[in-house]
Amino acid sequence: MKPVMIAASCLILASFAGAQSEDSAPLGPQGGNSATPVPLTNPQMALGTLLQGPIDVMNTVTAPPTPGTIWNRQLGCARAWGYYWVSGGAGTTGAFAIHQFDPTTGAYIQSFPQTVFSATVWGARDLAADEAAFKLYGGMEGNVLAEYTFNPAGGPNGTLTFTTSYTISGGPGTIRALAFNPNTGRFFTKNFNNNLQEFTLVPPAVFLNHNANGKSSYGLAYDALNNTLWQFDQNIPGGGATTTDGVEFNETDLTGLVTGRTFVGTVYGVSGTNIAGGCDMFVAGGVTRMLALHQNTVDELDVYEVDSLTPPPTAYCTSSSTTNNCTPAMAASGTPSAAAASGFTLTCNNVEGQKLGLIFYGIAGQNNVSWGTGSTSFLCVKTPTQRMTSQNSGGTPGGCDGTISQDFLAFIAGNPGALGAPFSAGAVVDAQCWFRDPPAVKTTNLSNGIEWTMVP
Repeated sequence: MKPVMIAASCLILASFAGAQSEDSAPLGPQGGNSATPVPLTNPQMALGTLLQGPIDVMNTVTAPPTPGTIWNRQLGCARAWGYYWVSGGAGTTGAFAIHQFDPTTGAYIQSFPQTVFSATVWGARDLAADEAAFKLYGGMEGNVLAEYTFNPAGGPNGTLTFTTSYTISGGPGTIRALAFNPNTGRFFTKNFNNNLQEFTLVPPAVFLNHNANGKSSYGLAYDALNNTLWQFDQNIPGGGATTTDGVEFNETDLTGLVTGRTFVGTVYGVSGTNIAGGCDMFVAGGVTRMLALHQNTVDELDVYEVDSLTPPPTAYCTSSSTTNNCTPAMAASGTPSAAAASGFTLTCNNVEGQKLGLIFYGIAGQNNVSWGTGSTSFLCVKTPTQRMTSQNSGGTPGGCDGTISQDFLAFIAGNPGALGAPFSAGAVVDAQCWFRDPPAVKTTNLSNGIEWTMVP
C-alpha cells in the first residue's frame, strides 16, 4: 500500500458521546461539535503545563480504508526525525497503520501499513524510536516487537518500512508500554499493573525484572535529562487504577520505583471517556516535553512540559521611582531561540505615559551603578550596550500606564551588525529600559534589568 499524502491547514478535535478503551470495543463512526487545538507554545516553566494540543489524530487521517471506517483505535506515539508518529487501527477489520504528523502544526502527512503477527484488533501499542539507527519499534501481543526503518530520503517526508520482528522471551504477554534507552540500547516495557521489565534484542529476551509500582501503565518514555522513566498511567490521580478519566503521568527510576514527581493529564470531552495511551519524550526550545496519546471519543495528541533545560528570564537590579511615582518593570515573553527571527519580546510596563523611550541590551553581564547623584535609577547592564528601537510609551500623560516593547529576535534579524549578533545558544544577555522624565536627574530614568540565556 502506498502512503497517502494530504496537506492539512488546521486540526479540529471533536467531542462525542461514548468512549473507547484498550479493553473494550470502540464505538462506530462518530460526530459532534469541535474546538480549536492549542498551538505549540513557549515554555512556561511548570511541570505538566499543556504546551500543545489537543491534536485530532483520528478524523484527520485520510488513508484507506476511509471513507466508511474511522481510524478510531489509535494507541501509541513517538517523536522522531522531526515528526510525530501514531500507531493505530481502523475499526475491527484488521486495518493497521503508523501515521505521520507535522509536529509544528499537527497536520496529518501520510500513513504506512503495519505488519501484524497474530489475530488482533489493536495492532502495535506504544512506540519507541532509536533515532540514531533510524528504527521505530511497536509492541504487540505474543511478546512481539515489530521493527520499522525510516528512510528520510524516501520522498518529501521520508518513508517507513517494516524490517523485522522479535519475540521477546520472558516478556509480559503484550508489550504495551514501551521505551528505549539510547545509552544502553535496551528497552523497557510494562503491561498494565505488571512489573517493569528491561529487555534486549540480542538476544531477544528480558534482561531484568524490576518493580511493580501499582500503576496501570499504557505508555513509557525515557527521560534522558534525569535518566529516569515516565509512565502514562490509567490511575486515579495519586491513587489506584481506574477505567476512565485517570490520565496520570508518574516518574520512576530505572527499576520502576516512583520518585514522587507526577502530574495529571488534560481531560477532554464527555466525563468518563478519557483513557491513557502511549507516550514519548523529546527536547525542543530548551524544554524537555512529554508527547502523549490520549484515547478518547476522539483520539488526540498532547504535549506537556516536564523540565526546562535553561533558566527562565530573570529580573534583577532596582528600578527607578519616576517623577509621577511610577516603578517601571521589565518582563519577557516567548522563547529566546538563536535560530528564530522573531518570537521573544521584551516589555517594560509601568512607564510614565507619553514618554520617548527604548530598550537597550548588553552581553558583558549585570551591573548596578547609580545613574547619577540624586537619581533613583541604576544602570543595570554593563557596557558596551546596544540601543534598540526608539518609541513612544503611549498611555496617559502623568500616568503609569505607558509601555515600551521590543521583539529582541526581530531586531537582531533586522540588524545583523548589532552587538553580539549572530547569537548562539548559551549566550547570556541583559537588557534594561531607558525613557525621558524631564524633571528627573539627567532628565531620564531607567527600569530594572532582565537577564536571559539564548536557547537553540
